[in-house]
Amino acid sequence: MTNDTAEAIYHATIMDRARRPRHQGRLEVFDAEGEARNPLCGDRVSVHLTRTSDGRVGALAYHARACAICTASADLMAEMVPGMTSAEIATTAAAFEAALRKGRPLPPESPLACFQPLSDVPSRISCATLGWNALLSALKDSP
Repeated sequence: MTNDTAEAIYHATIMDRARRPRHQGRLEVFDAEGEARNPLCGDRVSVHLTRTSDGRVGALAYHARACAICTASADLMAEMVPGMTSAEIATTAAAFEAALRKGRPLPPESPLACFQPLSDVPSRISCATLGWNALLSALKDSP
């Protein structure tokens, strides 16, 4: 990995979110929980969420024992998904992963656009998507 690549993937937003996550923690009361692990590197993310009466995500918190990319992605995810339906979350998660794996540009206004350089470092894509996988697990296992 070159210095330019390292600087690109450790974007200022990613480092800020990794050092000062805004949504890491645990909800005292939650309706669903999910977990995802990356056995290759040891990253682990658990997600807890509440649902509103119409089935949307009300609140979401996560706990990560993970690298900077994974923590930052989970933190941005936790900020983005309140108010979304399960279908909207699944679509967003799939589009995010597809953009990274296929090198498709993410919209510049997307909070996830800072992860675009990971398209050039395939081994780190699973770091960025691990929190989303934990969220999808929570949604799948909840009523």
